[in-house]
Amino acid sequence: MALSEVAVIDAHGRHAQAVRFTKDGKLLVSAGQDAHVRLWSVPGFAAAGAIEGHKNSVNSLSFTSDEQMLATGSSDGTVRIWSFPEGRCLHTLDKQIQGVFAPQGDRLATISAKGHVILWEAKSARQISSIPPIDKRTTAVAFSPDGNTLLIGGTGPIHRVTVADCRKEGELDGHKVAVACLRVSPDGKWLASTGADGYLRLWSAKDWAQARSVKLDRSGVLQLAFGPQSDFVTVSADYLIQSFSLSNGKLVEKIKVPLKGLYGVAISPNGKYLANAASDGKVRVWDRRPVL
Repeated sequence: MALSEVAVIDAHGRHAQAVRFTKDGKLLVSAGQDAHVRLWSVPGFAAAGAIEGHKNSVNSLSFTSDEQMLATGSSDGTVRIWSFPEGRCLHTLDKQIQGVFAPQGDRLATISAKGHVILWEAKSARQISSIPPIDKRTTAVAFSPDGNTLLIGGTGPIHRVTVADCRKEGELDGHKVAVACLRVSPDGKWLASTGADGYLRLWSAKDWAQARSVKLDRSGVLQLAFGPQSDFVTVSADYLIQSFSLSNGKLVEKIKVPLKGLYGVAISPNGKYLANAASDGKVRVWDRRPVL
């Protein structure tokens, strides 16, 4: 069944880099190379505000669990923490390139320009600790569902490092080259990863064993988003967006887009909409449940 395209938003002029839906499903948030974060109403997808302050491309978005704070990572070499949705800049973390909040919202992990992973108190932006580079490059970071472990992707396996004492406690061995993206499922049972080796891998968050690997049809930045019921995971690639069942790894959705650069993806909380940020500066939205 073909998905119905319901909106093509001229969002950022140049590349649109990242998208997220808010938990209440009322806003779609996008970021792009125009150095702006933009808010769009749902379901109308009309402009609903903007957050300004970065000097260069905004490439990543991360919310606290209560969505009162938003962390943005930029090519200007800063991660900024904003009040949301007001867009007041609370803290600017220099020499950082991307950040992700812990599930509990009390910690922020950032990747520094030199490949360190740095832990901060979310509200005060006080630095807690710094983890030196484990690989030649640090490309992705995520928290475990309980917030006690950092999952760090680089140019080899995914490293597990304890938050309490920054001690490496193990590896998730599978990807052979750079890890592209790490995401934890809403129910906390799964970690999904993509890599430049062209694989989507699913790991059990209970014992970190690999449960499944899927060879992807295309290369690209391979960004990830889980369905709200943790029943599928979506991957963006060059010219193609695909969704795979978590239960059996089979393809359940496929969207062809005539663009090489397909970047961030997001699924709305009710599972109705799929959004993608793309290299033409546009954000496209599809209805996953079209009326037949």
